[in-house]
Amino acid sequence: MLLSSFPDIKIQDWKKMIRHLLLVCLLIHCTIADPKGGKPEVPPPLPKRTWLTLHGDEPLVVANGGFSGLYPPQSDIAFSQSIVFGKGGTVLLCDLHMSRDRQGFCLSQLNLQNTTNAADAFPNRKKTYIVNGKELQGWFALDFTSNEMLSKLIVTQSIFSRTDLFDFSSPYPTELFIEENKNAVVWINAEYATFYNQHKLSLVDHIKTLLEINKDISYISSPEIGFLKSMGPVVHGLKMKLMFKFPIDRNAIEPTTNEPYASLLTKLSMIKTFAVGIVVPKEYIWPVNKARYLEPSTTLVTDAHKQGLEVFAYGFANDNFLPYNYSYDPQREYLQFVENSQFAVDGVVTDFATSASMAIALIISANGANGDYPGSTDLAYQKAVDDGVDIIDCSIQMTKDMVAFCLPSVDLIRTTTASGPFMSRAAKVDAIQPSMGIFTFDFTWDEIQSLKPQMFSEFNGDLARDPARKNVGKFVTLSDFLEFSKKKAVPGILINIENAAYLAANKGLDIVGAVTSALSNATLDKQSTQKVLIMSGESSVLDKFKDIPTYEKVLHIKKQVEFVTNETTLEIKKHADAVFLHKHSLYTQFRGEGFTLNFTNLVEAMHWANVSVYAGTVLNEFQHIYMDYSSDPYILIHNLIYYGADGIITQYPSTANSYSRNLCTGDPMAYRIQDINPGDVITTVLDPKEVEEYKPPPPVHLETKDFITPPLPPVAAISKDNDDDGRSASNSTSNNNNTKAPPSPPTAQAPAPSNATAATINVVALFFAAMLILVSLF
Repeated sequence: MLLSSFPDIKIQDWKKMIRHLLLVCLLIHCTIADPKGGKPEVPPPLPKRTWLTLHGDEPLVVANGGFSGLYPPQSDIAFSQSIVFGKGGTVLLCDLHMSRDRQGFCLSQLNLQNTTNAADAFPNRKKTYIVNGKELQGWFALDFTSNEMLSKLIVTQSIFSRTDLFDFSSPYPTELFIEENKNAVVWINAEYATFYNQHKLSLVDHIKTLLEINKDISYISSPEIGFLKSMGPVVHGLKMKLMFKFPIDRNAIEPTTNEPYASLLTKLSMIKTFAVGIVVPKEYIWPVNKARYLEPSTTLVTDAHKQGLEVFAYGFANDNFLPYNYSYDPQREYLQFVENSQFAVDGVVTDFATSASMAIALIISANGANGDYPGSTDLAYQKAVDDGVDIIDCSIQMTKDMVAFCLPSVDLIRTTTASGPFMSRAAKVDAIQPSMGIFTFDFTWDEIQSLKPQMFSEFNGDLARDPARKNVGKFVTLSDFLEFSKKKAVPGILINIENAAYLAANKGLDIVGAVTSALSNATLDKQSTQKVLIMSGESSVLDKFKDIPTYEKVLHIKKQVEFVTNETTLEIKKHADAVFLHKHSLYTQFRGEGFTLNFTNLVEAMHWANVSVYAGTVLNEFQHIYMDYSSDPYILIHNLIYYGADGIITQYPSTANSYSRNLCTGDPMAYRIQDINPGDVITTVLDPKEVEEYKPPPPVHLETKDFITPPLPPVAAISKDNDDDGRSASNSTSNNNNTKAPPSPPTAQAPAPSNATAATINVVALFFAAMLILVSLF
């Protein structure tokens, strides 16, 4: 699992600390931390990497209007924060528009209606213009003086699903943008030169003025050939690059040539006469079909590179409906464009520069790779292992003929196709859940096998998970799960047990006994090679395993809590070695706005009692990630570990494993994911008085009644009906535990470490191994 750095964790037992450190070295999940005193030891620089870009350089990250995924696009705060959170060399892109008195402003759209408060500030100034042959109605910068824009207009977030908390900045004058960002790489995008010329406003003349302030403007882009040709003499002798931008609509007409852009796309050699590169929607390169799957890539990048043209792709955003191929992981999408073994674009234009920067610079599964395949199936477990998971988990369910198997929920409705053929068997069981359900304990194993697994999403609407994989895979019995984990040499397993008291008293099913026997038959109770975690929300279940010291007992705190007393943590310690907390229990929220406010005391209190903390469940879907973290699962994972979590539980182990690999670069100058304390974003941007005046509701306390349960009742003597074919329950168990895991697909081999790196790792590992031996001797 991913282990946290230790300076912020209070560990009472130094022997345990040394064991943790040894585990860190053996798992090679490293972070870069400066020592407390003196200069950090700098390892030798890595060899410069050659990319498949036009010139072999690292792809550039272009911040579209600054950090526009979080802040209003083209605002001063959006640009400043993209510098803070982006990697060195992040390019700042300003869309140029003109006021009536010939002042330039950075504005994301020609029509100000959705990007400013113009409709409210000037309700009688609505106009209609013909723009590139089409009628456009709204509010336009050229109808206002610069003074009116600066005094009465406020830039707003143009995408309504994003927060409006930071809608308070005036439009950003381009001259100020250039002046304040002299040390940054800047890009001016001039979209409507012909329209402004028609109203006696020249974008060319304004850019000449900007060049008097700073001649280091790096890029000028436009979808108009005439404008770019006019700019040729202006930029002659400068390092500035002219870029020809293609719109999303290929059938749109280019104003200078009156040709559709689709036709111009076939004339790359002609484009080379007035531009050094092209800027295209990302779908021009990797098309996406109507079902939201990637189609084979086009040859556009390689064709452009043959002509000596750079290629930039735009349209990237973490909070977009990504193709299913990416499993809602924004990093996978960026890598698809820059690291696919065939080509690499020369840059990406994105609303979330932080995520793009990361792509170019203890994991516990949640029902296997549940984000990629139906949870707890053979395919989900195989994918989790292939993705580098440390611990695979099985949530135990019981059939009425006493077969223990893995399934995310005791209710079959969401996780299987049972609601079709077996809706008549739906029942209300208040001890299990408040809603009607179709429950595993009312079915035989043969009946379960007649169903298909079903992948479900945590969200309604369009943010569904891969529909092509919705019903693939096979159900896995507990014994097969254990056999698979041993065969694949998985470092550890987690067994989740719920509803034990109800099953014993009302169904005559001994779920604890079934788990105990299966683990014993697999000899997992007599070894220490493979880690075994037993998890439950019921203290009485964990107490059943207290006599097996090799098992780690994990208490599942199911509700989101914000405070725990020392007395309660000591009570937890009597029953468990660790807790599984809702990830949002690590911090409080600001005003329900989707931003964090403060730390809770959960991690500190648990560590004080020598109780480990696992946080989860981490999902890639952007709707499940607070906006502090740029809707990016990598930033969330990093900060959960930074907050002190000892491990994370995730439905996308590939993302967590990619995060851990990304930290082990050995390059101190590589991009570092930002440590974001709760409240950092709002206290940096909002008026401190506004934050101070907010009075959060009383914290939800974790109390002993939330997890202390009475001793398990004896298993009731309830007769079990035999299967229809006359086989007994025991025969059914033995004859049907034959689900086989699919063969591992070929995976790319990670590059071997250099001799120096390998030697360093070996020395460190041997050192801590020696320390562990000394501790054992004590």
